[in-house]
Amino acid sequence: MNSGTAITGVILIAIFMLPFIFMLNGRKKKKKKLLESILTLANNHNCKISQQEISEEFAIGLDERANQLFFFKKIKDKEVAQHVNLDEIKSCKVIKTEHNIGNKSDNYKTIDKLDLHFSFLDKKNPDTSFTLYDVEENYGLDGEIQMIEKWSNIVNDRLIKQK
Repeated sequence: MNSGTAITGVILIAIFMLPFIFMLNGRKKKKKKLLESILTLANNHNCKISQQEISEEFAIGLDERANQLFFFKKIKDKEVAQHVNLDEIKSCKVIKTEHNIGNKSDNYKTIDKLDLHFSFLDKKNPDTSFTLYDVEENYGLDGEIQMIEKWSNIVNDRLIKQK
């Protein structure tokens, strides 16, 4: 193999890899901004995140000492920052909104929305939800089902210990 062919091969491989490198860097920056946003949200409530999870579109975190759960989501130009005091929560459940696609013989369900839903001990407080996935905002599911189940279990374990 001559050196001209080797150089051409290296250049072609580099050109092929550049979009993937840029995409990975973009994801890292986005996740870093989400982490900074949830840490700032917690800090604004005099809390420190001790357990967190960052996805492509949202960040969720828990201050175990203060028993506060934080959620931050950014889709395009829309930002959602929420938090709940788990001492005030009666129950937490996953709400999966879905619809059927297909005909009678070939029918399956598709998920439209995933919410982590909280009911308060005080009935005067309206229920609240953290929307982890919405088909109108997200491209597709990317681990949100596992994440919402995990966080539902974390919160419910804490609620059981509180009683």
